[in-house]
Amino acid sequence: MIETLHPILPKTPVLGLSCHIGRSGLCIGDPARLELSESGEVVLWVGLRRRHLGLFPYSRDAALGHLGPVVARILGRALQDGAPFRVRIVGLTPEHLAGAHGPEVYVSIWTDPARLRLT
Repeated sequence: MIETLHPILPKTPVLGLSCHIGRSGLCIGDPARLELSESGEVVLWVGLRRRHLGLFPYSRDAALGHLGPVVARILGRALQDGAPFRVRIVGLTPEHLAGAHGPEVYVSIWTDPARLRLT
């Protein structure tokens, strides 16, 4: 069965950033994935691109941050049920370009609206 994905949250901020955005190798359009933590937060995982000894590129998965409590209420049940999600990075402001508010990352989340159960 083919499921049609629709934009549920077109531009959502990632809170509690846990790595240096300027050195992460992230770009707009990069894929990400969502996981539900034991505390009920929706955690965003991305593939960070690094270099070993400055020469040899490699990638590793890392938790970038979490989405807010409202997003956790909206997506929590669908994540538990295994609904398919398409998550992409749609906005980046690295440390060297950010002002006093600090770096920013925004993601777009797409899924089948019929799979969401808002209770």
